[in-house]
Amino acid sequence: MQCSLALAQKSDLDLVKETVQNYMDGGTYGDTAKMAKVFHPTAFMKFVDVKTGEFRDVPIARYLEGGKASAGKKADRTTKIVNIDITGTAAQAKLELEYPTFKFIDYFNLLKINGEWKVVSKIFFREDKK
Repeated sequence: MQCSLALAQKSDLDLVKETVQNYMDGGTYGDTAKMAKVFHPTAFMKFVDVKTGEFRDVPIARYLEGGKASAGKKADRTTKIVNIDITGTAAQAKLELEYPTFKFIDYFNLLKINGEWKVVSKIFFREDKK
């Protein structure tokens, strides 16, 4: 008797979804190691500070370091992938992270590097709830 095992290869869409889901789950459950694997080491986070109107450009390493304060703590938030667009080895993803008093809208730029999708830049907007 001969068995054949067909291994389903994941599509790029599945792999990008998995990458951004790891980011969302890592943040929700305080798993900083899971979050760190999502980003390329040279990635940057860029945003406009809603309080000062100032442009900020933060290395991901610093962002992840700051997240260690909530390691192991579950965040009170819901998350969803709004959209993913892929062309060849480049992709963009839009996410929503909703907290009781505000919401983050994240935009990720990803590249497929050595077969793995990595976030190379993150921009976001924070929307306070009324």
